[in-house]
Amino acid sequence: MALLLATNSAAAQSAQSDAPAAAAPAAEPETQENEIVVTGFRASLGSALNAKRAETSAIDVIKAEDIADFPDNNLAESLQRIPGVSINRVGGEGRAITVRGLSGSFTRVRINGMEAQAISGATTSDRGTNTGRGFDFNVFASELFNNLVVRKTADAETIEGSLGATVDLNVARPFDYKGFTLALGAQAGYNTLAKNIDPKFSGLIANTWETGIGRIGVLASAAYSRRNYYEDQFGSGGWNPATVDGGFCSPVGMTPVSPALNPGQGTTASDCATGVPRPAANDTNYGLVNRSTVFLPRLPRYGRFHHDQKRLGITGSVQWEPAPGIEIGGDLLYSDYKVFREENWLEGFSFARAIASPNFGKPQTAIREAILREAGVSHTQGVNLGQTVYDIDYGVFDGVDVRSDTQYDRFRSRFTQYSLYGKFDVTDRLRLNLLAGKASTNYDQTEQTTFLFGRNNTRQTIDFREDRNQPTIGFGFDVTDPNQFTLAPGSAEIRAAPSFIDNVNKMVEGSFKWRAAEGFTLKGGVHFDRFDFSILPYQRANNFLVPTVSPSDLAGMTHLVEGFGEGMREGVFPSSWVAINYQDFAKRYGLDNYTGDFALIQNLGGTRRVREDVVSAFGQVDFDLSAAGAPIRGNVGMRYARTSLDSTGYSTSLGQFVTVQNSYEDWLPSLNVVADLTSKLLIRGAVAKVITRPELGFLSPGANVVISGTPSVNSGNPLLEPIRATTYDAAIEWYFAPNSLLSAAYFRKDIQSYIQNQALQMTFAQTGLPLSLLANSGLDPNVSVFTVNQARNTPGGPLEGYEINYQHAFTFLPGFLRNLGVLANYTHVKSTITYFLAASSSNTTDRDLLGLSRDAFNGTLYYEDSKLSARISGSYRGPYIIALPANNPLQDLEGVDKSLIFDLSVSYQLTDKIKLSFEGLNLFDRPYRQYIDSDRDSTFVYSHTGAQFYLGAQFRF
Repeated sequence: MALLLATNSAAAQSAQSDAPAAAAPAAEPETQENEIVVTGFRASLGSALNAKRAETSAIDVIKAEDIADFPDNNLAESLQRIPGVSINRVGGEGRAITVRGLSGSFTRVRINGMEAQAISGATTSDRGTNTGRGFDFNVFASELFNNLVVRKTADAETIEGSLGATVDLNVARPFDYKGFTLALGAQAGYNTLAKNIDPKFSGLIANTWETGIGRIGVLASAAYSRRNYYEDQFGSGGWNPATVDGGFCSPVGMTPVSPALNPGQGTTASDCATGVPRPAANDTNYGLVNRSTVFLPRLPRYGRFHHDQKRLGITGSVQWEPAPGIEIGGDLLYSDYKVFREENWLEGFSFARAIASPNFGKPQTAIREAILREAGVSHTQGVNLGQTVYDIDYGVFDGVDVRSDTQYDRFRSRFTQYSLYGKFDVTDRLRLNLLAGKASTNYDQTEQTTFLFGRNNTRQTIDFREDRNQPTIGFGFDVTDPNQFTLAPGSAEIRAAPSFIDNVNKMVEGSFKWRAAEGFTLKGGVHFDRFDFSILPYQRANNFLVPTVSPSDLAGMTHLVEGFGEGMREGVFPSSWVAINYQDFAKRYGLDNYTGDFALIQNLGGTRRVREDVVSAFGQVDFDLSAAGAPIRGNVGMRYARTSLDSTGYSTSLGQFVTVQNSYEDWLPSLNVVADLTSKLLIRGAVAKVITRPELGFLSPGANVVISGTPSVNSGNPLLEPIRATTYDAAIEWYFAPNSLLSAAYFRKDIQSYIQNQALQMTFAQTGLPLSLLANSGLDPNVSVFTVNQARNTPGGPLEGYEINYQHAFTFLPGFLRNLGVLANYTHVKSTITYFLAASSSNTTDRDLLGLSRDAFNGTLYYEDSKLSARISGSYRGPYIIALPANNPLQDLEGVDKSLIFDLSVSYQLTDKIKLSFEGLNLFDRPYRQYIDSDRDSTFVYSHTGAQFYLGAQFRF
């Protein structure tokens, strides 16, 4: 990472004091007025520890030098060094964070004191585009920020909405510097899988002037990077029992005959389909495999993804101090994150569908050879049935359709925030703060187009015997020859699904701080937020409407995917296969025009809008009893919040958009206490009531109401209440030496309510949906019982854990060894949530929260002298659940496997103004793995992206 902010901190006068307006605690923890921030990584660690120690709430801080000296691709990877913080990765790069086991949905993010949301996209297996409240940190370069603060306990003056933590991101301001400052950085990146050079640039310029109208400062900074890299993977597309989709083709003479005889589809007493003879009457493979307790991959496939991403960030800041005790300023932050991703798959397609014509589904597929692996016990939507289940370990199948599957994704995520603030010392005891601003995110996915074409009726082999994560798959023909493929109706599909998401947040707040008496400060304020969210998706009217392309034309519109499998089981995979060339096809058939056969229609069911207004107020007393002889300090307060919602979605039965209103209010008391037992030892305690508001995607009132047959409703739920909890925290911190800390913290969250998708029986009137949806149906909304599938508030459960943090500068060692130091932290957390798995309330299972890793560890060994700085870091995250129940029958959950990533950073101060740097990320190219089912542990995705290295130089003038 370009050390732009490292050079910034070298010029810093002090940590930002009293940040903008009512966001005072948001922007920077309070520091002693005479504190001097010295240069260097070790001194920066010491400054962060001083801020942590002085704060009443439980916080962790990363200062500019720390951000710069840790290797990272983006902001998420900087935050992972904080105790209790782990990250989710997409394409090998950090995207979102979890704090003490709670995912990004439970974490609020503020930028310069304003709540903000950033959106990015991902592959389907990585949960796609973010349409919730979580913050995608990969949108931002870490070079843009001066400090990062993670607040783990709540107080009344901090905006509500977080169960996990409040993360404050603060850009640099001109008053942080003495006079003119210019800093520049440049890096060249190299990825071991992509084998290309990528640029990173950063720069900052700032100056302050003493004028006739007071002190004025102006600052601007920018960061730009581009990454071109590859991701190679095996994917299963999920696992299904062999009997799903009609089961496999039965042997000759077996009753009942599967598939049923249908000469039009080529299924006869002797053939599964045209050209696929049925297994012999004495065949044993069918009886071995075609059982509900035997699982096979739906889409056994190899994939090579090409990621091309460009990240631009710009900040601007103006400060004006017309007189002592008065400060007025404004901040601007702009980010432009552009991504093009080409996903190329080579896959067997038949296991994922029922009987088909002219294509072949599972009932038209014959089993020729099979070996099974005992894999555990069976589940029905999370309930352990105790039957022994098996995964296919080796198999040979005839009648399989093979597809070259290419998806093109192109999206642009733009974030813009501007804010104005004022701080006014009315008297030496009273300060007034004002903050107003607007933040918007515009996510434009202008392209999400998928091509599937291939060859029908081939022989496929699947062999997991050597490696369960990287099987050998044979496709039965030359997959590098375009003449072996067909693109025509019946053997091809073209999907298009662009979408557009807009988030706009407007806020204004005012607060005061009054030193009422020695040791007592009274704080209060009001806050208003208006948050508008909308999503507008499109789709093709008919994905199967495709042209017939002659073999010669098809050869001219394809290319070879090359280089697959490097760093995996090389030599056993096809390194190349035929894929569509999007540009050539689009030019030939006018695909990009979205007219004619490729016309788009609005996806009305996915279209939704939410307006959320929040009015809140707080009162808080800060106390410090040290002057009275008691080494006790803290704060106690109350925050009130009223949330009002207008949610709009499309009703298919009514044929129009429906708007539903909802509101709720919360009183949120909090208490934070610190006892300074000695000059080096303190203990903390905190208790608070907190909330997290429902995910935006759950709030649409759009409903598909089925009246005929079994009445049912599939809808969002605009009447959801927030997740509410009471939190308890206790910690002991021992600052036993300079720049050193040993601490232990215990935390517990009693989660009173949770939100999950559930099927329930109720009258239509009880759903809260407009009664007009039953107009002219003849059904009484107060009597007729419907099966309602929607997100609902359900009981919560406890979450508790502990956190250990150790930092030590080895200044007691002799010689150069005194320049060594270590940072290490470990977090253990567990929770119990009852998940409802069917309409019956008795069909439940108790599991951890989604996204919770029970164990996480970060460790860094560093060396720091006047010239040389080096550190090697490791980050471990335990396995965690991403879906429960799983989407497939007889399986309980989907999860992500444990990971251990090592990074390296070395820099050398060549002159007073020039520093050279070298960084390595994911040094050992550790893979990423998703799995399905807690017992079988079957591989869903297994991928790697290569190791990433950067060589750079930084200049400061």
